[in-house]
Amino acid sequence: MAEQAKVFPKPVDWDELYPGRFLKAADLKGAKVTVKIADVSLEELIGDKGAQVKGIMKFDGKEKALALNKTNGICLKEMFGKKLPVWIGKRVTLFAGNWNGDECIRIWGSPDIAEDREITIALPRKRPFAMTMHKTGPSSVKGAPAAKEPPPDGDPSDRSFDESLSS
Repeated sequence: MAEQAKVFPKPVDWDELYPGRFLKAADLKGAKVTVKIADVSLEELIGDKGAQVKGIMKFDGKEKALALNKTNGICLKEMFGKKLPVWIGKRVTLFAGNWNGDECIRIWGSPDIAEDREITIALPRKRPFAMTMHKTGPSSVKGAPAAKEPPPDGDPSDRSFDESLSS
């Protein structure tokens, strides 16, 4: 008997033609998604600049990981501190942003911070810039009602990771 070929959903975006093990901005489908950090490790990745060691963040119950750039690493450090084991179990809200005209994944904030926090991102050979880490819902306080943050003007409403990612 002939083996049936696996059927995949029809791609609607160029990024869907090249799936991989790492999250891309297109995977978020325009939504802010909140995930729980399961692990943070180092891996050597081959890219445009050759082999580089990068931080890799994995999420509870999710197949795709996030390769951490310096901006996102600074955002996480400012929210959760320098000790990486403290990050495990924290929730982080991701969104699709822009860097030098290209889509990228950025950190919006977390339900696990007490309040909105202004931070400064200082990268080598770049002018420092400000970002806000937002207190997102639902609340991390046990027994507190779940809060939904209103989306900024023109943005789609927040969705869960599973609603935004098909894999």
